[in-house]
Amino acid sequence: MQLSIRPDIPTWKEYMDRTDLWEIQYKMHIEIQTDLIPGVLIYDIHIGYITDFRSGPSIVNPFIPKIGDVKLAIAWMIHDVNYHGFLSKKYSDQLLREMLEYAGIGKLKRNSVYYAVKFFAGSHYNTLDEDQGPIYNHNKTLVDFKWAYKGYVIKKFTGKRLCAY
Repeated sequence: MQLSIRPDIPTWKEYMDRTDLWEIQYKMHIEIQTDLIPGVLIYDIHIGYITDFRSGPSIVNPFIPKIGDVKLAIAWMIHDVNYHGFLSKKYSDQLLREMLEYAGIGKLKRNSVYYAVKFFAGSHYNTLDEDQGPIYNHNKTLVDFKWAYKGYVIKKFTGKRLCAY
């Protein structure tokens, strides 16, 4: 896996005094290359994007951090982004598992997360044209997404609509 993040140290803050949501403070540019998905996934996540990083009960925080270091935080956030419908649920979950490995999460923990989202997070996955509620509908407008392969754009989303080529 290759992961490029700009800025190198992303920043976020608690969203409106809530301890379970964070708001991105500076535009982030993320490029991901993986053996799992051909080509390059390119995300521009704009100021104001809101994430919960790792979902799930706080009882698992000592074992699987809610945010963690930058690589782990990006893994959680990209999974949140992809659950808006940028990638299929299958690819989103598999990419999360690979990003967790890249972030240094051991096999038992990353597989536990993978199977939890694979079997229990289906109700949180949406397509881009679905009404996902006020926060998530707003979030979709704060993401530019491009999937490029061998110099061609396969999929593109510019905060308004998805284009497949």
